[in-house]
Amino acid sequence: MLPTIKRLFGYLKNHKPTFLLGTGLLMSAAFLELTTPLLAKRSLDEVMTPAFQTGKLNLELLLMLLAAYLGINLIGSLFRYISILNLRKMANRIVKEMRDDLFNHMHQLPISYFDQIPAGKIVARITNDTEVLRSNFYVNVLSNMLSNLISIIGVFIAITLLNPYLGAALLVLIPILLLWQRFYTKYANRYNLDIREYTSQISGQLNEFVQGMPVIQAFQKEGQLLQEFKETVGKWHAAGKKYVFLDSAVAWGFANVLRNGTILAVIIALSSLFLDGRMTLSAGLLYVFIDYINRLFDPIDGMIQIFANIQQSLAAGQRIFAFADEPIEDQSGKELTITQGAVAFHEVSFGYLPDQEVLHQITFAAAPGETVALVGHTGSGKSSILNLLFRFYDPQAGTITIDGQVIKDCNRHSLRKDMAIVLQDPYLFTGTIASNITMGQADIDDEQVIAALEKVGAAYLLERYPEGIHHPVVEKGNEFSSGERQLISFARALVFDPKILILDEATSHVDTETEAIIQKAMEVLQEGRTTFMIAHRLSTIKEAQQILVLDKGAIKEQGTHETLLQKEGIYHQMYRMQAEQL
Repeated sequence: MLPTIKRLFGYLKNHKPTFLLGTGLLMSAAFLELTTPLLAKRSLDEVMTPAFQTGKLNLELLLMLLAAYLGINLIGSLFRYISILNLRKMANRIVKEMRDDLFNHMHQLPISYFDQIPAGKIVARITNDTEVLRSNFYVNVLSNMLSNLISIIGVFIAITLLNPYLGAALLVLIPILLLWQRFYTKYANRYNLDIREYTSQISGQLNEFVQGMPVIQAFQKEGQLLQEFKETVGKWHAAGKKYVFLDSAVAWGFANVLRNGTILAVIIALSSLFLDGRMTLSAGLLYVFIDYINRLFDPIDGMIQIFANIQQSLAAGQRIFAFADEPIEDQSGKELTITQGAVAFHEVSFGYLPDQEVLHQITFAAAPGETVALVGHTGSGKSSILNLLFRFYDPQAGTITIDGQVIKDCNRHSLRKDMAIVLQDPYLFTGTIASNITMGQADIDDEQVIAALEKVGAAYLLERYPEGIHHPVVEKGNEFSSGERQLISFARALVFDPKILILDEATSHVDTETEAIIQKAMEVLQEGRTTFMIAHRLSTIKEAQQILVLDKGAIKEQGTHETLLQKEGIYHQMYRMQAEQL
């Protein structure tokens, strides 16, 4: 708990002037407001009571006291307005910084992290949890805690100055409030953690359901998924119901009982002192005591709510900082310079889990400019080889070199800057055709983008849309066909001019007619580059200089298309089966 609070306060270091101004004005407002009951007392005792007794109203004094009362309240309200305005601006800036930090951290995490965590949970931490901190911690807690504390302390001092015995007697409230807070905090923290966790699960499910809606509707699984969603929401509702019951019973029910009981006890005590002749009791004095008791419990109620906000903030903060503390991808090592693009795997073994190898003793070499095709059944290890080449993962044994440099000893950024990948289902981001090709790289101009599209055979896209390369692209590029998305991704790879190119089943989602266009584009893209291709359609890799046939994580056959057919082994069998299906 304390480390989380310390880190939350750590974000204030860049906003000290705003924080000090805001809290200072809040404290000033709280102090000013404590003087208004004394003005009301003077109005009752020095104006209204004498007027009732003598029939003469001291209008001048009454107007002066009313003007002072109104003036102090106006000044206090102005101080509170300026304070809350500044603190809320500060809260917005802090959460912006926090989201920027988390977003930047997310991009430095290794791919293995995203293999384990649903996207919705990550989204919930960067959006929902930071919003909880903004509204609960940096607005409510910081803006109200000091104000409430000074109000409570000020009321105790004021009551003690008016009657030391009564002030001392009211100190009995302190242990009661501490026990109250301890009980409330214990259970509120538990329920808040559950609520935040179930909220994250809801976000994850929604993200998954939205992304998979075509599959859900095609297989008519709406009812089943609705039931799963209802179960998660039901758990969230159950935790929320417990928290609401606790909050209502402890934070509000007990508070009213304690407030009314305290007022009654004070009235009885004052009446006893008055009747015994030990204290002079006026209407104004009685008003002051009751007013101060109410002013004592208002900030006490506020503090209890602040404790609730603190618990919610701590639950959100723990989740945020757990995400922020996830180890980032190691970027240490020397700079790797790819000049030729020669790649070699030497006795490489790898498993995503330590005791489950998926690659066994992989050894091969790719000469500069050579095309290497990887074929094999699903789960044979093709994608794992490419994951290792990109250093999304590191092998448990063996070495991988590029131009004779061991990539495990090199910086990942320097490795990837001269490599490009085209996935089987290319992803287009919201933006334009041009922004999806340049990926925000400022030194790639429109002419280069147009030239790349022309080279890969996608120039017709420029004629289709009046805006040309600046035509808007919606999320995932759904308005484009699979082949068009693929061509745009080819243009993306081309403008970056990589030394090493990865083609991950680039023709698997296109029809035969489009495949011919894609094949020509691939030939343009491969020219002068070391290329690794994963292909299920063996007709697309006939020209590869080297074909690696994988089975259960091992290279079973290796050679050109013709030599592998002559061996009449696994590749020959795969090729014959595909030919028979045509």
